[in-house]
Amino acid sequence: MPGKVPYRTQIDLGELAFKCSCPSRKFPCKHGLGLYLLHAGNPALFATAETPAWVADWLAGRRGRREKKEEKATAQSAPATPEDAAAAAAQARKREDKRKDKREQNIARGLAELQTWLEDLARNGLASVRERGPGYWETIAARMVDAQASGLAARLRRVSSLCFQSTNPHWEEQLGGELAALYLLSHAYGRLGQLPRALQSDVRIQTGWTVPQEEVLAQPALPDCWQVVAQATTDEGRLRARATWLRGNTSGRWALLLHYAAGGQGFEVPLATGTEFDAELCFYPSAFPLRALVKQSSGLRALAGAAPAAPTLDAALDGYAAALAAQPFLERYPLLLSGAPDLADSRVFNTADGRRLTLNASFHHRRHLLALSGGHPLTLVGEWDGASLLPLSAWHDGRLFNFETDFGASDLTP
Repeated sequence: MPGKVPYRTQIDLGELAFKCSCPSRKFPCKHGLGLYLLHAGNPALFATAETPAWVADWLAGRRGRREKKEEKATAQSAPATPEDAAAAAAQARKREDKRKDKREQNIARGLAELQTWLEDLARNGLASVRERGPGYWETIAARMVDAQASGLAARLRRVSSLCFQSTNPHWEEQLGGELAALYLLSHAYGRLGQLPRALQSDVRIQTGWTVPQEEVLAQPALPDCWQVVAQATTDEGRLRARATWLRGNTSGRWALLLHYAAGGQGFEVPLATGTEFDAELCFYPSAFPLRALVKQSSGLRALAGAAPAAPTLDAALDGYAAALAAQPFLERYPLLLSGAPDLADSRVFNTADGRRLTLNASFHHRRHLLALSGGHPLTLVGEWDGASLLPLSAWHDGRLFNFETDFGASDLTP
């Protein structure tokens, strides 16, 4: 009791409902719980009396809200006329268009801030960017999330890791290239109407828009025997993303499957490197389609046969150049290569035609690669970013090994 004015506590015995005039932020408050417990333990203390006005008002309000909810449920369950259905569909489209317009405005404001941030960074130079620490990048990435441009936020976080790769002597050059790509991407979004339709899809997806799966599955399907040749998992904030690379046994076509899992949950689709399955794949709209969805498939089976014949490095890089010409914002490109790690420098992979490729600084399985090779040529699958190679899996003695799933997170190579 707060001094002279007693609290007004009321409960509904018909259903679990409380109300009290006390200032407690907890619901139900201790007074409502106490009243329930008192009635349950000693109902004789309660007698029937005239309902106070403040209790009657509360009950009437609850009854009115319940009746409106029932009327709404009845109206929704009643058969709709064609006119009502058309009107409801029009309202739904109007709401969706309004939501999209609002998001477009948010993204436009976010991109303007990103362009200013990038221009300031270009003026100040990259010399002090390491000293600013990860928080400098996280601030602008969080702003992109607020602007509903989650794709740009994820790319900024990936780009920021270049600043802190102490073993990468070319980090400044690579960082500059990534920042330039972000700047071009932000300007491309502002000029979507001037781009080819397929490239418009790439820009929108990389900004953060999603394509409904039913739209993807409505595309023409490509049937083949698809070999699961590599997998890699990355953390994206609250989600883990698993990239699975497939290669068509007949078509030679590459396909990328992306699956996501929250927290400690497992991935919904169990795919293992070193298996294959017959399936029809539908590719996402793109100027250079790589990401796909499985439309129909048969069961998994062990991968049959030896490693496929790898192209020369020149042929592989010609394919990358063609892909980049079609889709200039491409972040990763799959490569099938033959060669061996350099025994004198574990940061280098020597291709079969005598060329040297720098291994990506994030590759933590150099000893495992050396052990599989033993100084002899092998065939591997990796991702090429235009500057370095990230090995994902390799064939040895007729078996395909995936570095992440077969050897764990790292071999602790310094």
